[in-house]
Amino acid sequence: MPNENQPLEIRSNEMEEIVGQVPHWIIRWGICVLFSVGIIGFIITKYVSFPDILAAQVLVQAKQQPGKVTVRREDAQQEFKLLIKEGQQVTIGDTLLIRRDTKTNINYPIITPMEGKIYISYGIDEKNTLDYVIWVVPKTSSFDIKIKYSNRGAGNVKTGQIVKINLYDYPNSQYGFLEGKITSILPVQLNEQHQAYVKLEHTKLITSNNMELPILSTMQGDGEILLNDRSIFQRIFGSIL
Repeated sequence: MPNENQPLEIRSNEMEEIVGQVPHWIIRWGICVLFSVGIIGFIITKYVSFPDILAAQVLVQAKQQPGKVTVRREDAQQEFKLLIKEGQQVTIGDTLLIRRDTKTNINYPIITPMEGKIYISYGIDEKNTLDYVIWVVPKTSSFDIKIKYSNRGAGNVKTGQIVKINLYDYPNSQYGFLEGKITSILPVQLNEQHQAYVKLEHTKLITSNNMELPILSTMQGDGEILLNDRSIFQRIFGSIL
């Protein structure tokens, strides 16, 4: 009786012969490719680096801050007479308003100690809708930048390190970011935070998108302190080596 499995075994042996015969050039080529990929990977991990980042809070302050006069009527015997108007430019010594006490019939002039542009806010709050504030906003061309950061990793912060700044009023997705360097570090902590000062490359607020931002009295934002660069190789094997 013929063996029914014989044709299957013959076909199986033929298939094994075909599959099992891997050309030597494929083996050599595969080894070369794997070796090349390994060399390239080693070079990348050894020489490609990126910095550690420490998050910070940013405060940009104009050196010439605005002044204000709050006009609040405390009794019916007081009268106020404004001598300025919205948008007017005033200089040092100009009289902003006169407060008259009808009980004593005496006038009290309110004089500005600074120059700037007049802005008037009417209605201080819901309880004092008749009161108002006179703002004298000077024209400013200089500013200071302070950053605050937590204790974690603070010992790695050094002068000369780069800080990238994103201002809340001008998001970096639209305006770009500011870039400066740490010039000094306060040696004491304030409210359990470290503080440092940053100076930009330009004397104006020029962003990475080459846009000049106006200098407001105060502007807040967040920043990234770029610490020491470390290669990928150092990050992976640094603790071992």
